[in-house]
Amino acid sequence: MANNPYIFGIPVETSDSFFGRESLLNNIKDSLVQNTKFIVLHGQRRIGKSSVLKIIPLVVSPDEFLFVYCDLQAHGHSNLNEIFYAIFCEIFHEIGLDSNQLDDLLNTDSENILKHIRRLLALEVYHLVGQKKLVLLLDEFDVVTYDDTKQAVKLLQLLENLVKREDELFVVAVVGRYLNSMPSLLQVFKNAASQEIGLLDSNSAEQLIRKPASNILEYPQKTIAEICKLSSGHPFYTQALCYAIFQIATSSKNETNKISNILTDDVIEALPQAIESAEGGLGGFWEGLNIHERVVMATVAEAQESNNTNITNDPLKLLEDYGLVITDDLEEAIKTLTNKGFLDSNPIKVKVEIVRLWLRKRHPLWDEVRNLEEIGADNIESVLSVARSLSEQKGKQTNALILYEQVLHLNPNHFSNVVELAEKYLEVKEFEQALKLYERAYKVDRFSYEQALIQALEEYGHWLITQDNFTIAKQQYEKILQIEPDNSLAKQKLVEIKAFQSKNKNTSVNFRRFVVSPIALTILGLISGTGILFAGFRVFNICLPIICVPPNTIQQSNNIENSISSGDRTLFRQILNPARDRGIKSFHEGNYSKAEEEFKDAFNNTTPKDPEVLIYQNNALARQRGNPLTLAAVVPTTGKTDLSQEMLRGIAQAQDQFNQRGLKGRFLEIVIADDAGQKEQGAKVAEKLVTDESLLGVIGHLSSGVTATTLPIYEKANLPIISPTSTSTELRSSVFFRTVPSDKATGEKLATYAFRNNLRKVLIVWNPGDGYSRSIKSAFSEEFRVQFAKKQIDVDSPAEIKLATPDKMMEDLASITSDESPLQAIVFFPDTNNRPNAMEFAKMIQQDQNLQGVQLLGGDSLYTREALSIEGLVLAVPWFRNTKSSNNFAYIADTQWRGKVSWRTATSFDATQAFINSLRISTTISKYTVLENLKNVNLSLRETSGEPLTFNKSSREVQREAILLQVKKETFDVIQ
Repeated sequence: MANNPYIFGIPVETSDSFFGRESLLNNIKDSLVQNTKFIVLHGQRRIGKSSVLKIIPLVVSPDEFLFVYCDLQAHGHSNLNEIFYAIFCEIFHEIGLDSNQLDDLLNTDSENILKHIRRLLALEVYHLVGQKKLVLLLDEFDVVTYDDTKQAVKLLQLLENLVKREDELFVVAVVGRYLNSMPSLLQVFKNAASQEIGLLDSNSAEQLIRKPASNILEYPQKTIAEICKLSSGHPFYTQALCYAIFQIATSSKNETNKISNILTDDVIEALPQAIESAEGGLGGFWEGLNIHERVVMATVAEAQESNNTNITNDPLKLLEDYGLVITDDLEEAIKTLTNKGFLDSNPIKVKVEIVRLWLRKRHPLWDEVRNLEEIGADNIESVLSVARSLSEQKGKQTNALILYEQVLHLNPNHFSNVVELAEKYLEVKEFEQALKLYERAYKVDRFSYEQALIQALEEYGHWLITQDNFTIAKQQYEKILQIEPDNSLAKQKLVEIKAFQSKNKNTSVNFRRFVVSPIALTILGLISGTGILFAGFRVFNICLPIICVPPNTIQQSNNIENSISSGDRTLFRQILNPARDRGIKSFHEGNYSKAEEEFKDAFNNTTPKDPEVLIYQNNALARQRGNPLTLAAVVPTTGKTDLSQEMLRGIAQAQDQFNQRGLKGRFLEIVIADDAGQKEQGAKVAEKLVTDESLLGVIGHLSSGVTATTLPIYEKANLPIISPTSTSTELRSSVFFRTVPSDKATGEKLATYAFRNNLRKVLIVWNPGDGYSRSIKSAFSEEFRVQFAKKQIDVDSPAEIKLATPDKMMEDLASITSDESPLQAIVFFPDTNNRPNAMEFAKMIQQDQNLQGVQLLGGDSLYTREALSIEGLVLAVPWFRNTKSSNNFAYIADTQWRGKVSWRTATSFDATQAFINSLRISTTISKYTVLENLKNVNLSLRETSGEPLTFNKSSREVQREAILLQVKKETFDVIQ
């Protein structure tokens, strides 16, 4: 592999590796020539300030100036003597003097240090420099002058005196901070020339991308634009991205003398590696921000993904949605970050996209929001201490409440105090104040404070009933049902209120007689819940019998158990991983703590990342905590390893995210089952899975055919199933959901495209023996006729040929084409087994001169990298990584799995998230409540792979459309 020519993380010191900045360097040169004694260069960290400092001597005439570079990075805690000793050591080294004679400088008292420095210059330096002027290039100058300590001010004053008195001495200082944050510097050097080192212009950025590897890599203009979109011309991030691109491109090259053409897909593939490589620079930038600035950066990074224009125009509105109070400090932070160059102002957004993507991964908004509680922590803790003491004293509750309110005045976003104050208001029956605070807390952390809010609403509702205020009481119980649709107490109270209100106004019946006492409710709950307790008893059985059977006890006559695992065996035997196998042994032995560590080691130390291992790691965690929430993932691990891994990546990612916090002490366990992509095996697996009452749902199967075979089994057991990949319109069941648009939706999307482009003469290539192919072909044909009929346009029904060998299909094609009525479009609906023949046939069509201009269309089965070789091909797909809403999930997933993920990963992630959401909105968790709650799932784009997720309540189809893509210059472009 060739040496990587891209440089990042260290200063550039040669002119052939330095690009742009011509105007800046010319200004510095002119300032020095015009005897400007002190020049300040400022800009963001990693913007290339040190490189500029190193290049100055190559630009300004060496006959007139002697440049001495000194890095002050290590002198943040040095005294004046030590700082000047370091500077003079560099001067002496440059002119060839022994620095031993500088020892006296270390011992000079502060009153005489200026005289000593001037004497050194006069006696030792100037006569060796000759006619040249001495220019000190002071890097990291802000390290020694940032704060307003006496020493910092004295250092600045001493330097000012020095450059004023010494005609031959000049200083060019680099600072990595916002100049207005350095008042002492501005005050002392009022007449200093300042220059900002900003982002590269487009021409300079293009040079930086192209020139270093011009003999190895070729960057089309579209690729240049993609890199600049991500790096915004920031040299550090541009170099980091190009460095990663070079590594990937050259590692895969077989012909070292052939220039690689870099496509936009290559840029996206290199992005995770680039961000990881740039972690040091990104971390340094983050450390320089205060808490308010960090919250704002995280807020803006997330707001950019919103489809709500109010939020994108004013990102702080997103904080209001989280229940925060927008303080002056947060407003000021936006201004400061804009002045520092981290944010653009119109609209407000993170200036560098790579930085934004890193923020979304490393510093999600919720994590930063919680840090706001640290503001004023010392003062607040002392006030809270007194408030808590008073609240425990009889008759002092009012005084305590005043102090709690004072805490919110000191820090409106002190969330633990919000909840504590809400509790205190509830104790004294100040319900409206309590509910206002609980609702804030609920916005901040829905899952932590949901039950507290419901309890407060229940108490308020009950109190209102005792006051005969039934209208307002009804509103409280309705709010409860909005939060928890299955809340039995709220439903009961609403029935009672309705019954009472339907009575004659003059009735003597006292409603209070209908209020069931808490003891009675408890008894009723125990009686009515008996069945649930027995039905759910298996939930507490930590070791699933279908999983934990020792290998040597499995009977060969019934070996379906070998196809099901929660961690006691691998279903990918072809993947060798000794650490995984050690984890399996520990898991089988019941040593879940050890198994978790071994699976963690197995996952972290292998590439590519194995989703089966991450699932087992999380399963071991769930087993340790006890009473796991169990789902099954059914995939064809035998025969279709790649597709199975694509699905399991999405499932594992959602499980891993959920298990960071769990749900009321319970964690998610995923049982993996292998259906081998065969109907018979799928049915056996399904029959075995439904015997376990603790199983709450199934994610799978991959193919529509296997799913159709298993649906009656799941339906009989009332076990919900969500398929991320089965698209056939023939799939119908009361327990069946899917997170992928159906063939009907996809076929209609393609038919609409054909209509809008007036493609009347169409040929369909399909496989009548395959469910997917039949389903999508039928949907396309029907919608094709409907669309043209609406406009009263006569068209023939699409012609058809069956999938076969490419040569046979070319013969069939020739028999149905004619000069009088030439084909306008060919639509491909191949099953996965026939996809290679379909792709080859498509290439033959493009090479046939008689078929030039024929539009090629296809379903998602053609959505592969190989399709990029078919220019102009239009596909309808379930998910696309480069849409605005999906690219954040794509980046996070790509980073986790060390490679680009597919649409199957995205839809499998969404399926798992749908189950998780249904668990969270359940009071009593069982497969019955999960099935019911799935109908009400409502996930925002922040919780999915990119699009909001809801199911149609009657059809249970996912409410999202297919996406149209077209191949253009070996990339997929979205068709709007």
